[in-house]
Amino acid sequence: MKALRLLIPATMAVALVPFAAAPALAAPPGNDVPAGAVALHRGDHVVQDTTEATTDALDEAVNENCGAPATNASVWYQYSPVKDRRVVLNASHSSYSTGVMAFKGLPTPDSLVACGPGAAALHAKAGKTYYFMVFSDSSVDGGTLDMRFTKAFPPHVRVSVAKRGVAFHGGAAQIHGTYFCEHGEAFAFSSAHLFQRAGRLKIQADSENGIRCNGKRHHWSARLVSPVGTFARGHAAARVEVIACGYLECRRAEAKRHVRLAWAAGPPRQGMVHPSTTRTLHPRPLMQLERHWPGS
Repeated sequence: MKALRLLIPATMAVALVPFAAAPALAAPPGNDVPAGAVALHRGDHVVQDTTEATTDALDEAVNENCGAPATNASVWYQYSPVKDRRVVLNASHSSYSTGVMAFKGLPTPDSLVACGPGAAALHAKAGKTYYFMVFSDSSVDGGTLDMRFTKAFPPHVRVSVAKRGVAFHGGAAQIHGTYFCEHGEAFAFSSAHLFQRAGRLKIQADSENGIRCNGKRHHWSARLVSPVGTFARGHAAARVEVIACGYLECRRAEAKRHVRLAWAAGPPRQGMVHPSTTRTLHPRPLMQLERHWPGS
């Protein structure tokens, strides 16, 4: 009888082993499909584990007019403003490379209104419902999604030109000043134009440079070389503008003044002379942001 009493607990223990060792079944998140979309409010900061999120035929279909390289581990959100709003959903700080698509109404290829790598922005109309799909745009199946849903601010720019510049004996000139730029998430650049008259000869040149748009005051300088004639000591007319494009719109600031060029103490350093160039500003469409998918 003692042997039987010892055998029964051992048999029960063996029978319980398979149940204790069985792994828990993973389940996709509740917002894995549009029907489970989580409501967003402006100012929300969302952190979500998307490693169990999936992709399906709908993800592939709505990507037709966006061109993302992949739509893995997609999750869904929705937004219904009571007033017209300019909003941006930025998921670029996630632990994996993300993409965002925005739809006016139920998600279909034709209801896509914005998409981009890392973020997407739109003019949201009061009383309308918008769906956002956030996904992995690479072969990585999700991770820690870290996104913010905020106001899409217009860029803010200012620029000034110093009243003095220099002319180099080799023919180049340099002018300088200060600028301020913020909310230029798409791109920001400065362009400078210098004009000087030598008798009947009109000496002029343009240059263009990228700038930092981080909400701080910076110094700018431009060296210019005219394709006709050389700059010299004396008066000249300068014009500079700063252009910044945010998620939804572009802004520019311009400054003009007469500057006095003095002879420089030495020649311009190699690699600092900019050839004459021109550029026309074209505000980017909603579907184009700071970085681009190949082929988009």
